Amino acid sequence: MQTDSSVSRRRFLSAAGVAGVVGTAGCIGGSEDNELDFSEYDGEEATVEYSTAPLFGDIKDQLKESMRNAGLHENIDVEFSTGVWGADDQEDRYNQILQAGRSTPDIMLTNFSYTSSFAPRGWLVDLNEALPEEKLDEIESDYHQVMVDSMRWDGGLYGVPQFVDIPAILYRKDYVENAGYDPEGENWATEPMQWEQFAEIARDAREANDVDHAYTTTLNQRTIGHQTGYEKVVTMGGNYFGDMENQHGPIGDRPITIDDEPVIEALQLLRTFMHGSDDEHALDGMTGDILPSEALGWDTQPSQESFAAGEAVFHRNWSYAIAQFAGEDAFGDNIGLMPFPYGVSKDEAEYDGTGGTNATLGGWHLSLNPNSENLPAAVEVLKAMTSDEFYLDIFEYTGSTPPKPALYESDQAQNVSVMSRYLDTLQLQSENQWVHPINQIWDSQKDAIADEFHACLNQEQSPEEAVTSAQEAVEEIENSNL
Repeated sequence: MQTDSSVSRRRFLSAAGVAGVVGTAGCIGGSEDNELDFSEYDGEEATVEYSTAPLFGDIKDQLKESMRNAGLHENIDVEFSTGVWGADDQEDRYNQILQAGRSTPDIMLTNFSYTSSFAPRGWLVDLNEALPEEKLDEIESDYHQVMVDSMRWDGGLYGVPQFVDIPAILYRKDYVENAGYDPEGENWATEPMQWEQFAEIARDAREANDVDHAYTTTLNQRTIGHQTGYEKVVTMGGNYFGDMENQHGPIGDRPITIDDEPVIEALQLLRTFMHGSDDEHALDGMTGDILPSEALGWDTQPSQESFAAGEAVFHRNWSYAIAQFAGEDAFGDNIGLMPFPYGVSKDEAEYDGTGGTNATLGGWHLSLNPNSENLPAAVEVLKAMTSDEFYLDIFEYTGSTPPKPALYESDQAQNVSVMSRYLDTLQLQSENQWVHPINQIWDSQKDAIADEFHACLNQEQSPEEAVTSAQEAVEEIENSNL
């Protein structure tokens, strides 16, 4: 994974939809009468176990102090439990815990990709029942709503955001300046550029600095269909299911639009970036040969290795990686950040919610175990961990971006070392994020899309053939789950 160990602990997880989920939302296992204890905490001594990423476990003393400062009762102790942190490993661990009805951990750091599997089985507490009205109102009005909505299922709310991950484009300011560009004067930080301009700048800067790569990103089988390749589709004004309001369903009653022109153009864009303007399916007028074909085998860590070595100009990554590259012991002020370029504007885009600068959603939530024997105390911990004080502290300690947009304007956020330099870009990009479909068939559908996209970029089939095959496969999966 990343060269900095903290990044590998928190990499964005792939989707984990599970077909054939059983049970009904709100039907909780673990107690004979299915009654959960949502009474007010009585002040008795209690230990609440919190399953979290090593990133947070490594600074547990600081985080416990932050919880106290946020008002956590002195009789509640929080025990941090951490382990190997990875996509499949963590979901498998939670599957075992929740299926067995274990009472601990009481609180879990969860990803929205778990929603379609865990919520229908009753494996998470509906926070509409657990949290006070004041907190629920705050979640409705003050939070990153795409992030909140990603943990909704059948009317329930199964997680509250802990931090949002925001993808953007990191770049070497000194390299682009050597090529004659002025990122500060042209306000790259908050004025998204078009892919055509981006490609020209990337090529010029690579040549001016004699470095290996103009632009790096991950495009392997895991990421191409539901993350990095999907981002290109959306910025070109396309989507797999028409308007963004159709993302999650209803399955079998939504348009499937993979074979539309914007998706073809997104693949042509990537073919041009990867194989040059001489490729038979290159996009007319687009500068090419800026993205190494090795990206088709790269996950997040390999994709950033040349950037970390000073051998790449532009690099797509998540907000958590910024401090790694922009710290004093790395490239410091020479690191710039820009929102995603785009192919068509939002007004010109074919589908609502697409076009313009647009990035996929990342981040993690806090969820409650319905089998917990300490729910009143766990709710108190949850309230402390979703306070403004705690959000700002984890932003300061780890670079984990707050899920409440107003906190970007706070004095504490504005004074956080390194990350404060990039708040304007992060805030803009956070307002232009979307989430992949959250339902029980997305895992199969994204794999089918990835197969065809990957073959297209490997020059094994044309963009038109790729979208036609992907359309047919996704339609078959969709119809077989009616």
